[in-house]
Amino acid sequence: MAKKNKDQKENSDLELQTIIGNQITNGLGYLGGQLSDQRRKSLEYYLGDKLGTEIDGRSQVVSTDVSDTIESLLPNLLRVFTASDNVVRCEPMTAEDVPMADQATAYLNHVFYKENNGFQLLYNFFKDALIEKNGFLKIYWDDSEKVDYETYENLSPVEKEALQDTKDEIEIVDEEVFEDEDAKEQFEATLAQYEAQGMDVSQIQVPNFDLYNCKIKRIKKTGRVKIESIPPEEFLIDRSAKTIEDANFVAHKVLMTRSDLVAMGYPQDEVDELPKSDLDIYDNEQIVRLRDIDNYPINNPTDSSTEKVLIFECYVKYDGDEDGIAELRKIVAAGDNGSHILSNMPCDTIPFVTVTPIPMPHRFYGRSISELVEDVQLMKSTVMRQLLDNMYLTNNNRVAIMDGMVNMDDLLTTRPGGIVRTKQPPNQVLQPLQAQPISQQAFPLLSYLDSVREGRTGVSKEAQGLSPDTLNAKTATGVNALMTQTQMRSELIARVFAETGVKSLFKKIFELMVKYQDKEKIIMISNQYIPVRPTEWKDRFNISIVVGLGTGSKEQQTIMLNSILERQLQAFQLQGGKEMPMVNLKNMYNTLTKMVENAGLKNVETYFVDPDVGKQMMPPPQPPPLTPIEKIEFTRIDAENKRKIADLQLQSQELAQKTQEMQLDFETKIKEMSLKYNTQLDTAKIKADADLDKMMVAGDNKILEQAAKSTNMFGEQLKGTNGSERPGRQVGGDQPIQRSQADIGE
Repeated sequence: MAKKNKDQKENSDLELQTIIGNQITNGLGYLGGQLSDQRRKSLEYYLGDKLGTEIDGRSQVVSTDVSDTIESLLPNLLRVFTASDNVVRCEPMTAEDVPMADQATAYLNHVFYKENNGFQLLYNFFKDALIEKNGFLKIYWDDSEKVDYETYENLSPVEKEALQDTKDEIEIVDEEVFEDEDAKEQFEATLAQYEAQGMDVSQIQVPNFDLYNCKIKRIKKTGRVKIESIPPEEFLIDRSAKTIEDANFVAHKVLMTRSDLVAMGYPQDEVDELPKSDLDIYDNEQIVRLRDIDNYPINNPTDSSTEKVLIFECYVKYDGDEDGIAELRKIVAAGDNGSHILSNMPCDTIPFVTVTPIPMPHRFYGRSISELVEDVQLMKSTVMRQLLDNMYLTNNNRVAIMDGMVNMDDLLTTRPGGIVRTKQPPNQVLQPLQAQPISQQAFPLLSYLDSVREGRTGVSKEAQGLSPDTLNAKTATGVNALMTQTQMRSELIARVFAETGVKSLFKKIFELMVKYQDKEKIIMISNQYIPVRPTEWKDRFNISIVVGLGTGSKEQQTIMLNSILERQLQAFQLQGGKEMPMVNLKNMYNTLTKMVENAGLKNVETYFVDPDVGKQMMPPPQPPPLTPIEKIEFTRIDAENKRKIADLQLQSQELAQKTQEMQLDFETKIKEMSLKYNTQLDTAKIKADADLDKMMVAGDNKILEQAAKSTNMFGEQLKGTNGSERPGRQVGGDQPIQRSQADIGE
């Protein structure tokens, strides 16, 4: 049975090797295919290489239309995605998720731009697509270990123990132990001194005098999201695939040394048996990319550990468990055709994203901008060569001579003031052969070819700033009309890149963080350091990419915001400078905030104060002065209040005197009865009645206090300088305050 299972495994491995080999050799992008030839040709046109039609002694100039077009489009595309601090935005599912969504947004952009040099990645991503049909990025969780070697000398036992008290994995490679002779001699001298003084030193513990010289290997495990730019020639995909997600086969081919493979954890004996690559993977595309520099890579290993091996990291939909359902598996194979399987494991996603500027429906690879301009560059190069050759011949005419009548050495020596000796008059023995100028036909043709290029790509001389018509345009409307075509084309490409590639990129980053980022991270949000926990973000947000029409033109946005601010100020003035539902200070503050951001400035608070914060800092408004009618009314109320208070004071005095008399009478009666009857009386009820009288008096006193407070309030109002609003007064009105019982303390 065991033998049968072994045979089944061998057959299964052999079947898998066959599948992987067929997929690699038949995949789009394999060496020598039509796709590879097309991309090589596009690279040659972009680099301005020779056309292959050159003739010795004739002009060999090459037009640079492909390069000019791509370099004109690229800044606009990059500005769309990098001008703002946040390319990606996490939209919360509920109101409670808003603060966490802000944290996720900040952290996603931090991971992309700070930890992975996002600008360089986008630059390579987009440029590969513009030149070679598609650009590729690889996104994965990097949990590789970083190994450092450190040397320490003269460590005490405590210091050695503290050295290992770390989150990193520490391995002692080399160690030397010796005694600290100086410390030991000092300790022994101290003991001898104590003994000479008659002290008992038997209980003193002898310390450890060992010292250590050691070399350690520190292994740091720092998991993070890693993003790599993949050269197009290193990417393989199933020929029938329309997207990466629905592909049955995707692979990344790369040359790696045997040392790199061992460091990744593969057994050394297995790695040593892998065949050295004969292809060197330096195919036509890489040769074109690297041939104009001196450091063309040559595989010249120092020993077997630095020999290069061709590795295929394959993502295959394969029914490995034979349940009839194909599962996605990650298979690492080595060899020119993937003949050696190094690992086979299940996985849940394919770690690649792609963009193309001109998608083709129902096809994986789109069209590049280079393809649109290559024939234009070829024709312009041909016309320019002929024009230059014609101008050379025009300036250096050929001459027909009568044989034997002209000194040939004089004729061929061209110098200012030179002499040509002839045996007959020159007009009889010399006849210039005038070349026919073609500039009248060539220059209109070149202009026509430029218009063809502009029509195909939308990139015009106006957009490049090369046209004098743009510089001399007298109105903003005229300039905008000239720029519209280029903007529309670049905005379309930006939208395609955002929806097809950049959004998928950030979704994969988000998924990796949620799945693997189990450690708390500290990032800065709004000038504050905030701890974030990505594992708490699962199923809490929707990911959206911030790419809107006109996003790439900050100047246009600023012009529009200035216009909006003017309309807001006009509406605010029509409201009499008061905040109404149409326009308030917060609306204008939001407009100013956006203008500051467009200017590239970070802290808006440096330039403008938030109205909500400003209102809290302002003192309360002072009331307007009293009118004569109000002063008379307040004087009358104040006099009436004073009269009421005087009456209450008199009543209070009378009640106090009465209470005192009752208390004295009560005490007198108690003494008389005690003396008369010599007995204890029940005084509880009598005391309760007395307490009731006291409470009545206290109530009258409370009323008296309220009246006094009312008097003080009216006295302050009469001054007209108090900071509180007068009751009963309408703002901006002239009606007097209405009397009420509450105003006089009743």
